[in-house]
Amino acid sequence: LAQKMLITKCNIAGKFCICATQMLESMCENPLPTRAEMTDVANAVFDGADATMLSGETANGAFPAKAVETMAAINANAELGIDYWQQYAFLHRGNAGTHTITTLEASLANVALSSVEFSADKDGDGVISADETVPIVVLTEDGVAADLITKYRPPSAVFVATNSQHVVNHTNVRFGQIPVLLGEGEGNIAGAVKAASEVAKKHGIPFEEGNKVLVVSCKNDGFVHIAAVAHTVTVSGGAYTPAPTEPMPTTYVDPGVLNTVVSKRGTRISLEDILTPAECFRKTKTVCTMGPKCWDEETMAELIDAGMGVARFNFSHGDHEAQQAVLDRYREACKKEGAAMKEELGLDYTPHWACLLDTKGPEIRTAMLRDGQPIELEKNQPITIEAVGDAYTEFQGYKTDEETRIGLSYAKLCQSVKPGNKLLFADGSVVIKVIEILDDRHLKGVVMNDKKLGERKNCNLPGVKVDIPVLTAKDINDVQNFCCKNEMDFIAASFVQTGEDVQLIRKVLDEAGGQNVQIISKIENEEGMRNFDDILKYTDGVMVARGDLGMEIPSEKVALAQKMLITKANVAGRFAICATQMLESMCDNPLPTRAEMLDVANAVF
Repeated sequence: LAQKMLITKCNIAGKFCICATQMLESMCENPLPTRAEMTDVANAVFDGADATMLSGETANGAFPAKAVETMAAINANAELGIDYWQQYAFLHRGNAGTHTITTLEASLANVALSSVEFSADKDGDGVISADETVPIVVLTEDGVAADLITKYRPPSAVFVATNSQHVVNHTNVRFGQIPVLLGEGEGNIAGAVKAASEVAKKHGIPFEEGNKVLVVSCKNDGFVHIAAVAHTVTVSGGAYTPAPTEPMPTTYVDPGVLNTVVSKRGTRISLEDILTPAECFRKTKTVCTMGPKCWDEETMAELIDAGMGVARFNFSHGDHEAQQAVLDRYREACKKEGAAMKEELGLDYTPHWACLLDTKGPEIRTAMLRDGQPIELEKNQPITIEAVGDAYTEFQGYKTDEETRIGLSYAKLCQSVKPGNKLLFADGSVVIKVIEILDDRHLKGVVMNDKKLGERKNCNLPGVKVDIPVLTAKDINDVQNFCCKNEMDFIAASFVQTGEDVQLIRKVLDEAGGQNVQIISKIENEEGMRNFDDILKYTDGVMVARGDLGMEIPSEKVALAQKMLITKANVAGRFAICATQMLESMCDNPLPTRAEMLDVANAVF
């Protein structure tokens, strides 16, 4: 709440705002950020931050350049999810209410509005990207005119054409500003457009023959001081055409058509909201995974008192006997807590809590290794991968002076991947690039980084359609002989990729008397996102399973995927659960990181 209030007030006041501290904290030691950190950085952009800051990640971290690259990529992708029309209207309304807008700001606000109106989703991909906007060039000696335009956060790049090195340096913390240092005699429209066109090449921004550009100068073609005039010019040979141009068509399309992901912002956050404990009814529910630290009856009761609504039973681990003992203790704890709560609060009903079975699903894992010892992989070394299928528990990989060979449990590996695909192992800590498909069972690859690789490590195949049934034989046994038998409330099905997968799960449930068990489809790869609309037709709810999703798609795309999936689920009337690494640091610490605090809150927002 504090972050949203502070950034929003800065935006309305036209002051730049930097969001800082623990944003990619885990990258001090790891090459990939946590899921919470991925979305925390993106949500700082959605909130309206002008810049995001790295601290220990670059000062003392093991991957400083990678951290900067990751931060930049997440920021760039988050900008694609902004509804610029809604954002302009919000900021304009916020400023109009202050009654302090100068004549200069009023005219420059209209430049920002024109930028929105002249932008369009020309390729129909649902976002306004750099090549679909009209660049803005503003002549300014003190930077004020450029700041007043970017105050309204237009989708276009704002080229700050100036003769001041100080103004050039200050653009580095302003949203959308690109500095253009003018030389002698270039302080006019012709000089500014020519110089800006050269800078645009470096950034890959279209500034070519025939492109339209919005240029802001003073009335007499020079730097803006107390009044501004906007011109629509056409670029020709890197300069503008002096002849009057035709009026530009307004190509703006309703954001509901442009982009189904709407970034919501508001100022209905007061200082009292931040400083006073919340005592209102909490509408967002909490799902808790059962494990050794919490599966005794006493601790389960503490979780219930603390706000747990659903207990998750992870069937990737344990057998039916062990899981049954935990479920029995949980239901006994619910019974006692419900009775105590009914008496204490004078209720005329007994509160109830739910339980959820999460299937192991069609996992892909590495095979065994000789002597059970991890093998040391080195960057750029060749490696052979053998698709051993169900024999992965018997096959033994090895590393010798002649070759390195590992096995994988996915039997159709060589039919699914192609040269250039990357295989991610052990939560992305090991990356192997496919070089050549040798036959139906073997492929050659090259290791992309130095790391040890052990047995039974998980494997992800980004961008590859995996040909494995959504329910394995083990899953069907778990669903029918445990979930249905114990009349559990939900099943969370791993790696749902199509609507047909959901229909199969419903059939398996119904055959065992599980008509009342609701299906939660876990969206964990690209195929599941491609078919999400079809999945929504048949599922009861969805889980944004960011663990594998963060491996299957680039880190910088996770926040966009989360917003799209949850928004579509909301529109379709399906409940949505956001999961994985939300408070990961609390496995060891009593307080979460700043990124985690904001990640949880932004899942609600």
